[in-house]
Amino acid sequence: MIKSQNINKQAFIFLILLVFPVCLQAQVMAYFNKGIFNTPTNQPYIETYITFLGNSLYPKKINNNYQNSVNIEVKILKDSSLIKANKYNLIGPLFSDTLNFPAFIDNQRYSLPNGKYTLLININDKNTPHKKNTTIKDTFWINYNSSQIQSSAIQVLESYKKTTQPSSISKSGFDLIPYNVNYFPESVNELSFYFEAYNTDTALGKNKAFVYLYYLENSNSLIKLNNIGDFKKQISQKVNPLLAKLNISNLTSGNYNLVIELKDENNITHLQKKYFFQRLNKTLDAVKLFEYNRKKTVNDYFGACNNTDTLKMFVECLWPIADGNDKERIINQAIKKDPTLMKNFVIDFWKRRAGDTANPLKMWAEYYKNVQEVMVLFKCGKQKGYYTERGRVYLQYGKPNQRSVQNTEVNTFPYEIWQYYRLTDNVNRQVFSNRKFVFVNKNIGDDCHVLVHSDMRGETYNERWRFEVTRRNNDGIGNPDNLSPTGLQDNQFNEIFSNPR
Repeated sequence: MIKSQNINKQAFIFLILLVFPVCLQAQVMAYFNKGIFNTPTNQPYIETYITFLGNSLYPKKINNNYQNSVNIEVKILKDSSLIKANKYNLIGPLFSDTLNFPAFIDNQRYSLPNGKYTLLININDKNTPHKKNTTIKDTFWINYNSSQIQSSAIQVLESYKKTTQPSSISKSGFDLIPYNVNYFPESVNELSFYFEAYNTDTALGKNKAFVYLYYLENSNSLIKLNNIGDFKKQISQKVNPLLAKLNISNLTSGNYNLVIELKDENNITHLQKKYFFQRLNKTLDAVKLFEYNRKKTVNDYFGACNNTDTLKMFVECLWPIADGNDKERIINQAIKKDPTLMKNFVIDFWKRRAGDTANPLKMWAEYYKNVQEVMVLFKCGKQKGYYTERGRVYLQYGKPNQRSVQNTEVNTFPYEIWQYYRLTDNVNRQVFSNRKFVFVNKNIGDDCHVLVHSDMRGETYNERWRFEVTRRNNDGIGNPDNLSPTGLQDNQFNEIFSNPR
């Protein structure tokens, strides 16, 4: 019986900047994550991990080199009472190449008893104190006891090595460098992680053998990937650490869970922990599709697929590039879920688009590459990426030439401004120049951005889109002649819209 299950979705900021870097010099850019651990004497603690992006900081010249520095203030509150406080300066590494700013990491540890807490972190650039502060707020629970098997968070690692001098990054004889986003691009081929289970000697008995089983599963279907996984045998103790890694070089794009299970000698599962992550591997996706393309026709490709859910996805993902008639057919096929009808529809769709001159399977392969990317980058809750506003625009018009992402600007919702120098509408194949799209996320917890304005024909057009971006500033909204609130001197969306970067 599984006694506990927890899907750990990291708290992080600016994930998307890793995919589409933008230079937003108005504030410090950082990735945040945390981990909660216990000790053999049942004295739990929280660790905070922050990775600072060097190109968002102003470097100070030191002789022939440069160096970044940030001021950090940490407060931990229980109810409204201040429990812990810390204020310090963090200095980055020296560097000489101003075109290659190094990132650097902060790692802190705070002992706390069981309870519910609020963590507040305020960050500013020491070399430019007038720059806007970056604020991190997170709520967490600590709830450990000594009578049952419990666990730490899964700490994903950038690297690790044996400890020579113990420090705040040391655990179980190793120095652990945290990896602070749950996104793995094609350049990352290993998923390294650290994990601890507690009280196995109490729950299983002293000196009892058990197995850590760890593997990957699809986060949507929860189907286990049989080709990526491993196990390690251990003997029950107060604390059982697990340091391991998985090769993900052959993992295609998608959303996955790293799953860790603790099984006793009778194969009974006593603990299960999950870590959600996203993988983007367009190179491998393309290679597989084009290898298939050289061997088979579009009839063979779709005809060989007999999984109803996969065929349904093949049909639904065509929505952004389908015309009115095909959209009706997509709705009908998705409702009926008849495998034969769905196969016939997608085959006919790509043959019609290809006409007499193009290769329909090659066109599908190119499009499906973008679908995989959209499903990773623009998922909104349980909604598939190709049905989201950003995903639909990305598939219908292609990747934007400029994409400006703002997640923590003062008094605004998170928003994005996209610009296309030249685009092709993949529904009707018409070509347009210099088009912009503004997306806003008013429900911050689920990353669901909606399109509030575009000058593209047929899209939402709203001259007063600035009122949609601002969170609390609606000054002047009652006057229909006002196109934006007053008091926008601290905001950047006008400048970004006029000069996307």
